[in-house]
Amino acid sequence: MRAVDCVGALIRDEQHRVYLQRRTAERRLLPGIWDIVGGHLEPGETPEEALVREVEEETGWKVRDIVWTMADWEWEWEGRVRREVDYLVTVDGDLTRPRLEAGKHDKSAWAGPDDLDLLMVNRTDGDRRLRDLVAHAVRTRFTDRLRLEPITGPNGVLTGHAADLERLFTDPWVARWYDGSLSPDEAAVRVAEHQAGWERDAVGKWLAYDRVTGELAGRGGLSRMPADSPTASAIATLVGPEWAADRLELGWALVESARGRGLATELGRAGLDYAFSTLRASSVIAFTERANTASQAVMKRLGLQYAGEIHAEGWSPDASVVQPDAPFTVYLANHAVRAQEVDEVVDDAVRWAADQADIRGVAMVGSWARDTARMTSDLDVVVLTDVPERYLGNEDWLGVFGAVAVVRRQRWGPHLTEVRVCTGPEADI
Repeated sequence: MRAVDCVGALIRDEQHRVYLQRRTAERRLLPGIWDIVGGHLEPGETPEEALVREVEEETGWKVRDIVWTMADWEWEWEGRVRREVDYLVTVDGDLTRPRLEAGKHDKSAWAGPDDLDLLMVNRTDGDRRLRDLVAHAVRTRFTDRLRLEPITGPNGVLTGHAADLERLFTDPWVARWYDGSLSPDEAAVRVAEHQAGWERDAVGKWLAYDRVTGELAGRGGLSRMPADSPTASAIATLVGPEWAADRLELGWALVESARGRGLATELGRAGLDYAFSTLRASSVIAFTERANTASQAVMKRLGLQYAGEIHAEGWSPDASVVQPDAPFTVYLANHAVRAQEVDEVVDDAVRWAADQADIRGVAMVGSWARDTARMTSDLDVVVLTDVPERYLGNEDWLGVFGAVAVVRRQRWGPHLTEVRVCTGPEADI
């Protein structure tokens, strides 16, 4: 393989947007186009050293972390082939004030899901590869243990996910619920459909990889159900017209080696966050066969509420083959309902505390107090008391929050002890 000639930095902010800068009209190479930060290696430099130098020279920021090596590809200009490696990075500095390199760039922007066409402005050769690379970075998410990549086909920069999708469906558990495996040709068609869905609907499914080992863990995330499908119509009738505006469905499928570790819940939380934070959706549903109790348990852990049942093609509890009218359970996530639940918990806590002579105060803290909470955010309530042993040695008082179970106790210094509880079927308070 030829040596690396140049590097690119896909700098993301907290909103998962990618930093772009416009090349000046006087540049000989690709004048007037929007580009990512990057450049050629100097003699003796490693790609990582060149990356750090280019970021500081072109923006004034300093690389904090190289999150992921996203792409390793070759491109040609005026008869010369260059090998480029692109990295997803975070940086330190004032992200509102990049220092544009004089004579090379004249404007900057942050590209989110709705800004990807910037990469095609003044692009007279019609080359979409950089645009698709930025789209991949904008749509990728990371959890504590997973890297979630939007499913794509090969595009000249990325190798695509056909082989991994085919491998996913060879897993017996996955094949059982999706009624079969995929051939290489079927996998190629399927990834093209997923990629088209991302472009059409601004949302789609991810493939999930272990962040440490890179091993395939599964598939999951969101999809936008066709408005005219019988299943979407049945769900809209069940949960109401608010969901029908976006028709977002949350799902997951994990290989056997990834099951039983809480990764489905982790993946589901990322999907809910994408729906409510990125897409600003009002509600999301998840549904599965009544027989799939494992997935229903995940839906409950995510805080989704049981909405009822519909019938569609799938596995029935009392049949050994796929049925045309199997019962499916439907669960609903609604941010407004979640906020109302939080208000009710806080009100209950305040009323209870008012009747306790040894309680000095009750406070809501964290993201719900700051009005920055997400659908999956925990509710943090601080109880101030002169007799903490009364409340740490006896769990009966937790009944103020309804039916709860203690899932963790942790001491944070001499004056604060965390008692983490869940309500109902393991949904975090």
